[in-house]
Amino acid sequence: MTEHFATSPFGGRMINAAHFLSYEKLRQQKQNLRQNSIQTENTSERTAVCVDRWKLLRALTEAREAYQLSSRSIAVLEALLSFYPDKILDGSVPLIVFPSNHELSMRLRGMSAPTIRRHIATLVEIGFILRRDSPNGKRFVRRDSNGEIAMAFGFDLAPLTFRAAEIETQAEKIREENRIRQQLRFSITIHLRDISKTILSALNENREGDWEALYDQLQALSGRVERNGTLSSLTIREQALSNLRRQVENLYLSNVSEPQMSGNERENEHHIQNSSIESFDKTKPIKTEKSEIQIADKPTTARAQIKTPHLNEILNRCPQIKNYAVHGIQNWKDLVTTAGHIRSMLGITLSAWQQACESMGEINAAVTVAALLERSDTIHSAGGYLRKLSQKAEIGQYSVQPVLRALSQTKH
Repeated sequence: MTEHFATSPFGGRMINAAHFLSYEKLRQQKQNLRQNSIQTENTSERTAVCVDRWKLLRALTEAREAYQLSSRSIAVLEALLSFYPDKILDGSVPLIVFPSNHELSMRLRGMSAPTIRRHIATLVEIGFILRRDSPNGKRFVRRDSNGEIAMAFGFDLAPLTFRAAEIETQAEKIREENRIRQQLRFSITIHLRDISKTILSALNENREGDWEALYDQLQALSGRVERNGTLSSLTIREQALSNLRRQVENLYLSNVSEPQMSGNERENEHHIQNSSIESFDKTKPIKTEKSEIQIADKPTTARAQIKTPHLNEILNRCPQIKNYAVHGIQNWKDLVTTAGHIRSMLGITLSAWQQACESMGEINAAVTVAALLERSDTIHSAGGYLRKLSQKAEIGQYSVQPVLRALSQTKH
């Protein structure tokens, strides 16, 4: 098949230096390829431009931001590639596809002709394809007496094969950046959780130190961990949290006495305030339907009871909290720990969380936070809402059961 094509486009489109250089570059690359094939018997150079079209398209999809390509431009390129009969693209031979506008639109699920032209122009501008326009601007093929293609007019895919190595390098760079970004996001989340829990424990245990100031530093570094944040911003935040965590842990350990550090695990287990549940020990079954939390009424000695449902019932009605548990939620301790972690994400301050733990008990405070998480899209101020519920609990007018029932009714 002849490779003598016009370099100028049909119709009103004008040629520019970039387009002309693209044609000239492809011509030179093919000429070098032919010379290498003549001079050497090995096919290493030829193999270098033989690529799997779908693997190449996948790599380009991963690296599309490097070329400022939209997903629709990738879809147009995919449609063009689908018209080539072979899976392997060999840049040493002409790679002309000549779909009609109608067929191209059909493979693009009805994309309009002006939109298709716009994305094709983008692909030409970047240098991934070239136009091979016929004298009348139509796309068609001429075959010889043996049925072989003698001449074809349409879009040349050959430039894409010569840039396969470059595209794969860009894709690998993006993969590595995404891997680092994910590691930074994980580290930031863990730092936020550990710092928050350490400060909370220090305040509950009345440890010496300026914990409020450290908490203010934590608040300044808290907030949503962006999925697509820049590496520089994530790195700065991770380093700042790492330094803060070191300060918090060192201060906490400096206030721990030798007997406390050498105590057994049961002695150091976290206490559930105001709860009749004796232990978070995983080996002991907890009959939550009989557990209840005693709360003193402010003006009198009357007692109010807040009954705690089964843990499984809570997780069934508030399933989102399980997504934030590092090792799952197997017992009440896991639930309280996870609730303490996500409360800052919901905008609940440390003082509001402490007030809830004191008035409701830690378990019911955790159940309430789990319920607030389920309704986070409809509650504008979870912190203010929790404070109101804490005030009701202090006078014996709050129970988690109606909150859970309301969740079930909302879902149905």
